[in-house]
Amino acid sequence: MKRFAPCMMFLMTMALTGTAGSGQDRPERQVRLELNLADGSRLVGTPEIESLPVQTSYAKMDIPLQQILAIQMDDNHETAAFDLKNGDKLKGALTLGPIKLETVFGKVSIGIEHIKDLRVMMGGGALPAGEGTLAFGGVNWTPWRTAFEVQGDKLVSLPMARPGFSYGHGGNGRGATLVSNLGSAVWKDYSMEFEFCMRGVDPAFNPHGLPLDHRAGYVMFHVADAKESWNQRGWSKYTLSLSGDGSWGLSCDYNSFCNVASGWGNPQSEASRSLAEGKGLKFDPQAGNKFRIDVCGTRIQLWVDGKQLADVRDEKMGACIGDQTLDHGGIGFQTPWECMIWIRNFSVSSL
Repeated sequence: MKRFAPCMMFLMTMALTGTAGSGQDRPERQVRLELNLADGSRLVGTPEIESLPVQTSYAKMDIPLQQILAIQMDDNHETAAFDLKNGDKLKGALTLGPIKLETVFGKVSIGIEHIKDLRVMMGGGALPAGEGTLAFGGVNWTPWRTAFEVQGDKLVSLPMARPGFSYGHGGNGRGATLVSNLGSAVWKDYSMEFEFCMRGVDPAFNPHGLPLDHRAGYVMFHVADAKESWNQRGWSKYTLSLSGDGSWGLSCDYNSFCNVASGWGNPQSEASRSLAEGKGLKFDPQAGNKFRIDVCGTRIQLWVDGKQLADVRDEKMGACIGDQTLDHGGIGFQTPWECMIWIRNFSVSSL
């Protein structure tokens, strides 16, 4: 085994250990280590160490696991690149043997030569549930525009307008919408995982004659502000946009709305940024797809069905534009028009 491999193993072990050491005082903030392996599989476990010794070109140092965001192994398995939570980066050599993790399957030992990269996660940190009317996945949700209900293990949009809302193209908005913890300053660095399904259009609720296989959806995070009516200024958030043809985009906008008294028209916003885009996703209209979104500092990472979709930094995240700042805020789901959706196995924790 090469020198880097042992080091990497040790790092991973330390990452998991860091949690154990601090867990006596704050067990809800247990450190976990996620390993992405060369064969495409992933392991998550808890180590028995709290820091990682790294030999850089200028010094040997011990880096607490809680300060590490991610580690990328070089192809030679002799050096590793570190991303720290304060935004710093460094490279160094690791001297570790196979890393041992306590996982849900029991104890495992993984050789460094099998590891592509790893991520340190501060698991279990509780976030405020919020004040919504629907409790699901540890969060209280507010349903907008259409009705929603919990059906078994799913939170499902219903093919009907929310009572009391002026639904429609000539009214104050279309599309099933869920929001939680809008503008919360506590919701800042967090990781959320969920299954999301764009089911298509229900023929019982199709006032504008959309194709029944129309599928699209939005996943929103760092939602600093939002309004149920699209005629009210205020939508300020990051959005992962998903289309049934497999295309996707990551963007943010500030104070977007339709600048007319009622109905769709004259869309405006204070500013917007496109951060990433692509094609080729395969959306399952029956079983849904698995998503994970991590936002930590200015870094945003996206995964779909276990494969990383994007890893970007938005250095303007803390900028104030139109009296809005996108370095904090809650979460949400939305569809354009009448596409029905559900979410399942939702969880969120602070990073």
